[in-house]
Amino acid sequence: MTARRLPAGALAAALAFLHAPGVIAGEIVKAAEGVYAAIGFGPSNSVVVAGEDAAILIDAHHAAAAAEEAATAYREVVDLPFAAVVYTHGDRRHVAGAAAFTGRLLLPGIYARSNFSLRRQAAGVEALRRRQRQKGLLLDDGQRSPTLIDPLPPGADIPDRYLPPDQLIHGDRLRLRLAGMHLELVAAPGEAQDHLYVWLPERKVLIAGANFHQGFPGSLDGLGAPGRDLEEWARSLDRMRAERAEVLIPGHTRPLFGAQAIDRALADYAAALRFIEAATLRGIDDGLGPDELAAAIRLPPLLAASEVLAQNHGTLEWAVRSVYARHMGWFDGEAAGLVPFPPRTLAWRLRELAESNLTLDAALDGALLLKDYRWAAWLADQLRQIEPDEARHAERKARALEGMAAEIGNPQARNYLLSAAKELRLDLP
Repeated sequence: MTARRLPAGALAAALAFLHAPGVIAGEIVKAAEGVYAAIGFGPSNSVVVAGEDAAILIDAHHAAAAAEEAATAYREVVDLPFAAVVYTHGDRRHVAGAAAFTGRLLLPGIYARSNFSLRRQAAGVEALRRRQRQKGLLLDDGQRSPTLIDPLPPGADIPDRYLPPDQLIHGDRLRLRLAGMHLELVAAPGEAQDHLYVWLPERKVLIAGANFHQGFPGSLDGLGAPGRDLEEWARSLDRMRAERAEVLIPGHTRPLFGAQAIDRALADYAAALRFIEAATLRGIDDGLGPDELAAAIRLPPLLAASEVLAQNHGTLEWAVRSVYARHMGWFDGEAAGLVPFPPRTLAWRLRELAESNLTLDAALDGALLLKDYRWAAWLADQLRQIEPDEARHAERKARALEGMAAEIGNPQARNYLLSAAKELRLDLP
């Protein structure tokens, strides 16, 4: 069999991960009496709760190598067998290494919500390219900006360290007593639909999983993550806030201490999610597209100043686009966008326009004369952005849309184009 050569892009993507920047050396942080968090062993944290005669593990890192290093470090402070493992959600970056802590003999109960779904990162070449760009994996150390959640360090993700859950939670809240410790597993859909948080009422410790970071939500970044229900996520944060925690351990980043600081952080996070959802929906109802909304929506000053909403992970603009896409799909509502130019074709058209010395106005008239209706509609859109109150731009756009409708076969697209043209004409003086 002849070996198949990798495309150049695939090879570059693979090489980038071989040279990924190293992460900060891991450490075990004592969050409360008998509660320890492994921070810095990779992009995600784990938590160990020491009971009377056994321990409870919450989440298990992104890979076997990281989990083994964390397990070794834990044993310096907690040398107990494990009575249970809890998964806050099914992202593989949080669950891949459980067996490195527990071994495979006399397995403890593995707890997760009943809709738990093990999710892997997309492995395609384009997904690799986007992750390497996002984390700056091809940049020199002097060029690369550190990210809130750093890239995966080198090291294979050994699949046989993952342990599937066997204790599925069907209700909203499960109260357990394990190894002499009371803990509550609470359904909290948000960053993921199968999410839960862990509440330790005796220690006032809340383990949040990926529903809270000390940075703007990043699962809304448009780099492969599906859109989330932000109101549902905010309600989960409300439940977390009602616990009155004194220690909050996120699935990424360092723990947060102090009841007042935690309450403020969770309140800000929930308020920001609700604001983004409401502002985007209002803008959609006003007929604005994703580009216009992303440019226009800004957090209120008090939220913009919140330390836990610093845009060092996700950004407000990405979040707005994600909400738009979740509710409205790919189409921005502009009729001409139903039949867009291929990017290469548009680039050549723009070059020809630049070399013609024609004004946009003259080019639009010429396109209509030549019955080049798609180009005419595109030019009319640009002129309406520049001079939105100029009636003749609207009239010429209506003519262009009617011309496009006559050429198109799909009945729904034809109806949309003609309806948009009629609305433009009704608005004309």
